[in-house]
Amino acid sequence: MNCQTFRCLALATVLAAFSIASPVAHAATGSEHLAQGHTQFASVVTKKAGALVVTTPNGAIHQLNANMARRHGQEPFKAGDEVIVVLDENNYIVDMHLKGKEGTHRQVTGKLIHVGRMNKQIKLQTPDGEQVFPLAEEGQKTKGMEEGELVTVELNEAGTVIDMHRADIGGH
Repeated sequence: MNCQTFRCLALATVLAAFSIASPVAHAATGSEHLAQGHTQFASVVTKKAGALVVTTPNGAIHQLNANMARRHGQEPFKAGDEVIVVLDENNYIVDMHLKGKEGTHRQVTGKLIHVGRMNKQIKLQTPDGEQVFPLAEEGQKTKGMEEGELVTVELNEAGTVIDMHRADIGGH
């Protein structure tokens, strides 16, 4: 094989690898609609030791809770369900839907006015005025957040806060 033929073959191989790897890498990291630090993957709900679980691509197992589905306005999942799972930066499930029925989330940024720990809600001062949103879970999401701080909340399709971060005012 002469040098020119070898170079053409090598270039074609590299281009083919990039055209295959780019969409695969994009699909593995999730799509653009995910909040920063979140990952998305497909899984099948299975039963292990009597509990329903999903398994991440790296083999980590997450136990499911029927109440989580209800809080998100869904029916509890069953063994065999094909699902799309969204994990936050701490590998905690923040959202899960049946495959093909993914929800639409939105983000709202505003000054934190109040976190109601008793009735699990959060109040923000936004450009549209004061807004109150129910919290799916208060715990770790609001830890370390101070009143008066600029925050961004992620709302699921039911309008419930499923994640909260200090606002990224630098656009990074």
